[in-house]
Amino acid sequence: MATKKLTTISRYTGLSSETKPTGVPVGSTFREYDTRIMWETYDGTNWKIKTIGSANGDWLFGTPTLTSANNGKARWDRGSTSPLDQKGATGWLANLYGGVQTGDDWARVNIPVNEIPVPQFTEALWTYYMSAAEVYGVNIVIWVHDPDDNDRRAEVTQAPSGATLEKANAWNAHEFSTSTTQMFYFGEIVGTPDTTPTGGTQYTWAQFQTDSIFSTYTIYRVTLEFGWYSTGTFDDAWVADIKLNGEQIPLGPASGSHKKTLIVSKTMVADAKAADDVLSENATTGTDWELDFGGTGYIMKAIITHDAAITDRMSFLLFTRPVGGVVDDNVANDNPLTAEVPFYVGRIDFPALSSNGTGDASTLATPSTVGNLPLAFDAPFLYGVLISNDGVTLVAEALTIALTAEMEDN
Repeated sequence: MATKKLTTISRYTGLSSETKPTGVPVGSTFREYDTRIMWETYDGTNWKIKTIGSANGDWLFGTPTLTSANNGKARWDRGSTSPLDQKGATGWLANLYGGVQTGDDWARVNIPVNEIPVPQFTEALWTYYMSAAEVYGVNIVIWVHDPDDNDRRAEVTQAPSGATLEKANAWNAHEFSTSTTQMFYFGEIVGTPDTTPTGGTQYTWAQFQTDSIFSTYTIYRVTLEFGWYSTGTFDDAWVADIKLNGEQIPLGPASGSHKKTLIVSKTMVADAKAADDVLSENATTGTDWELDFGGTGYIMKAIITHDAAITDRMSFLLFTRPVGGVVDDNVANDNPLTAEVPFYVGRIDFPALSSNGTGDASTLATPSTVGNLPLAFDAPFLYGVLISNDGVTLVAEALTIALTAEMEDN
C-alpha cells in the first residue's frame, strides 16, 4: 500500500458486533467497549487491531510461574554462561527438564491470562535452548473456558511433534501460526463445535477462533510445556523469550530467593589415597569440579555418595575461578595457594561416610552438622577440589557431589 499522511482523525466506539465505518480519515480508531479491542484504519475503509484489552480489567498477562510433575522438573535459572546468556530480556530463563518419559512426565511455564476472548489471541513467539535434540519441542497450550460458566473449559494444545516446531540441540525459535493445522483439544465443553467438532483431532487455531463454541470462550492461562512422551529421556531445555500478542512476558522468580541443586560426578581412580590427597578422575590430567549456579547465594546442603564401603571424612574446597593448585588424583593437596586467597570461597567439611547393606556410602553436611554451612558465594560459577582427610581406597565408580543452594533473586 502507499504511504498515507495522517491529519485529523476520528475516534469511534461501539459494540464488536457493529459494522465499522468506511470513508473515514486514515488513522481513525474504533474501540469495541464490550471486548476492549482498539482498531485502526490504515486506508479509511479497512481496519486492523491496534491494541487489545481483556474482558475483565486492564491487565492482560500475569507473572509467570513454573510447575512440573513426576519425573519432570522446573526451576528458574540465570543465563550466566554461553549459550544461555545469549537470549532473554531479564537474564532469567525457565529451565524445563522432562526427565524419564513414561507418558505423564512434564515441566511447564504458566502464564496467567485475564480473560482474553479466543478470537483476540493472534500472536505468540518463544525461544528455547535444548541441550539435546528431542522428538518433541517446547509447545504452547491455550487454556480456555466459558466466561459465564467455568465448569465448561478445555485446553487447546499444539502438537509437540509438529514439523514446524523446532527440536534441535541449539537455540530454537517458534513463531506461532494461526493457520497451521496443529492444535487439538480435550476438556469439558457443552455442545458440539461446528468447525472443530472432534476432541483429539488437529485443527488450526483460526478454526477455534471462528468456532460456534470456542469463539465465545475466553483464555485464562497459556502454558509452554516440555514432556508428555512415552519413552526415553527429555534432557534440559531453557525458555528465554516469550511474547504473547506482541507483549513481552518478563521471566524470573517472584520471591526473593529460590533453591537450586547441582549434581556433579567423576569416575574415581581405584587405588588407595593417603590422608590429605586430592580425589580426582586422573593421576596426571585431573580437573577441578565445575559448578554453574548461575547466580549468587548460600550453599545449604551438600551430599557425597560413592559405590564403596568407606568411612573417610572428606573436604570440598571452592573457588570463584579454576583451582590454581593440585587437582590430580592421589597427589598431596596444596590448596588454597596464597595467590588464590582472593578467589577462595571456603570449604565444606563432610562427616564420615557410612553405608547400610549394599547401598552406596554417603555423607550429608547441613547447617546442623559439621561442615561450615551455610556457605556464601558471590560468583555464578564455582570450581572445587575434593580432598581425603583420613586416607581412603576408592573403586572405579562414580563419586557424586550434590550441592543445594538458596539462590538470591538479583
